[in-house]
Amino acid sequence: MNKCIRVLAASSAVAVSLLLSGCGPHPSSGSWVSGASVNESVFSSAKLEFDGTGSLFPNTAVAGQENSTGLRCVWQAKSANAADLECRGDTDARIRFELVVAEDGDQNQADLLKDGKRIARFVRG
Repeated sequence: MNKCIRVLAASSAVAVSLLLSGCGPHPSSGSWVSGASVNESVFSSAKLEFDGTGSLFPNTAVAGQENSTGLRCVWQAKSANAADLECRGDTDARIRFELVVAEDGDQNQADLLKDGKRIARFVRG
């Protein structure tokens, strides 16, 4: 009887481990900083939390952004390497973005897209 219980316990441990391995963080989660020169990117950094919340921070060195505040965002995975972000600033207006992590195995680079056009390039910070 003990042998049966040990086999069952070992099988359960393997099954739980396989289930949990699919629960790792999405590649877009984490801290990102602008990889562009100071005046090229509208956003200086982004932070996407594992819980689906996040923030985009303006690059105050860009003309017209001097008094901008950060955007509060919620995000969800769109694909294995992309996330949809819905952000809000001081108003209730929703701004939609997409963060696409490089697919070439270098998950330390990502592009922030708005309406399909790249508006920022980030590297892991």
